[in-house]
Amino acid sequence: MNICMISKFPPIQGGISAKTFWLAKGLAESGTTVHVVTNANFVEEDYYIDDQSPELSPDLRVHNVKPDIPWHIPYSELYVPRLLDKAMEVVDENQIDIIDANYLIPYGIVGYLLSNITGLPYVLRHGGSDIAKFLEQGIFSHLLTDVTRKAAAIITDDKNRTILETINSNVHVLPRYIPDERYFKPAMNSHDIPTFAYIGKTNYYWKHKSLDKIVEIFSGVKNPYALHFVGQGKGFTEFAKFVSEHDLKTHEFKKFIHPVHMPSLLGNIDYLLYFEKDNPIKDFSNILCEALWSGLTIITDQTMDISEYAQYTQGVPANQIIRLNLEDINVTQKEITALINQWSGPARFNVEIDYGYDRYIEKTLRIYDSM
Repeated sequence: MNICMISKFPPIQGGISAKTFWLAKGLAESGTTVHVVTNANFVEEDYYIDDQSPELSPDLRVHNVKPDIPWHIPYSELYVPRLLDKAMEVVDENQIDIIDANYLIPYGIVGYLLSNITGLPYVLRHGGSDIAKFLEQGIFSHLLTDVTRKAAAIITDDKNRTILETINSNVHVLPRYIPDERYFKPAMNSHDIPTFAYIGKTNYYWKHKSLDKIVEIFSGVKNPYALHFVGQGKGFTEFAKFVSEHDLKTHEFKKFIHPVHMPSLLGNIDYLLYFEKDNPIKDFSNILCEALWSGLTIITDQTMDISEYAQYTQGVPANQIIRLNLEDINVTQKEITALINQWSGPARFNVEIDYGYDRYIEKTLRIYDSM
């Protein structure tokens, strides 16, 4: 089977890009030939992963759009025609069976157009922000409704199933993402002080991720610790200035890394900082899922629903999740100080997986076969 996958892909940063990488990798290892069409070679510097890419399987082939286009007025990056032209080239030169488009804009639109041109069926996947910002708000409503309706199959999750079933009757529910347990498993590297990390984008709305609260909490902690902020984004300069105005004992800014290097990064971390309270779009986090699978302790708030992740395991140990009250910084500082004082070295929880990576790949292949 030959799949033309149209999506974000490394070196683009983000959850969709990472999920597409691991999905395409697993499909290629199963014997499926995957052609990824992407604009990954032409993305804003703020969201570009400047990290070494792994050698890919011969059955996983990445096709980047042409990086240069003529100047024109009014100017646009023309992602839809650039992706569409490259996808048409891939279809012409390979015996493609199915189109798989991930994220409504622009990739879902490109899959829809490619299907109309070639007659090939397309699978439509989505993220969280494309549903919340576009489909639910009625932005490009005529276009996105037709993109959704004409898909041969929709792959979604329980959270978004209802809205999509009102448009398309062939909706399949799969986990948004399942980490490959061959890579994401309890493993750790030796270090002398407890290490905390935030991993994710640093956009204009960085306070939605409670990054301001993280800085305020740790600026009042005097015991030895390491604090890493792993990420980039258009709000990074403003956030870095905010950090400089607070008395953090120690901190380090790190850039995005390729998804294949995430297990190694997690091996150097004791506590993942992940807060949802101030985020208006509470969406699935692949980083949180990977950290759970890897046995890290998750520090979060009262609003975070762990059941979305725990349903794919035999249960998450209760003390693997630490919930803080972000409204009371003084109390939270004392709780973090107590954690640091109790820390005796790197440790991991053992999370038993019920829904494994191979099953995730197998379910995807069954959907392809049904089309």
